[in-house]
Amino acid sequence: MPKDLISNKKVAYYSGCFANYYYPEVGEALVKVLGKNRIKLIVPEQSCCGLPMMAKGNTRGAYQNMEHNARVLSQAVSDGYAIIATCSSCSLFLKRDYPLWMASNKLAKQVSQNTYHFSEYLLLLHDRGWLNTEFRSIPQTVFYHTPCHLTTQESGEATIKLLRLIPGITISKISTECCGMGGAYGYEKANYELSKEIADKLYREIKENPTDRIVTDCGGCKLQIEAGTKHKVDHPIILLKEAYGL
Repeated sequence: MPKDLISNKKVAYYSGCFANYYYPEVGEALVKVLGKNRIKLIVPEQSCCGLPMMAKGNTRGAYQNMEHNARVLSQAVSDGYAIIATCSSCSLFLKRDYPLWMASNKLAKQVSQNTYHFSEYLLLLHDRGWLNTEFRSIPQTVFYHTPCHLTTQESGEATIKLLRLIPGITISKISTECCGMGGAYGYEKANYELSKEIADKLYREIKENPTDRIVTDCGGCKLQIEAGTKHKVDHPIILLKEAYGL
């Protein structure tokens, strides 16, 4: 296995459930952005990362999915592919939790060490001078919401730095307030009122800082913000696709 997977410019995309079933525009945009940068892409056979199952106590189902993904994704790593995800919850679980829950599984560790949130990966390319920065200007203001699961990875700044490469973009407000969704937590009827209460600070920030676009990396946060504010929320990869004129 090559020591430096970034220099290979080959990625295995872990799309996750949200992009696969609910927001396919994210996956489509990623394919176009990677193509613009002449990065070879594969989408390995994959199951849900297991996070929702683990959160609801279905440890058996979670382990089955995790073991399957560890086997498939580690093979991609052995073939020279870095793993990237557009969902901050998926990238966190692959990075942090796979080696914790499967401590004796060497494949899980290999996956963890070679998984990047998409913005983290693209920024590493930029740092080496390999990112295509022939962007169109997007003269718009952006309210950027940092998902909790991205903050935990210490990768929130990567998306911000990436968006700031686009001419014309002004990030007027960066929020780290929790949206209240908490993964599957906010979907439950019993948690609905508390979920909204947690989100109130974020909703207030959005109201007090009107912008052209609201952007977040998390699908759950997107749904919660749209429900609470009635404003459309975009994934950052959508803005990159637009900036490339794709």
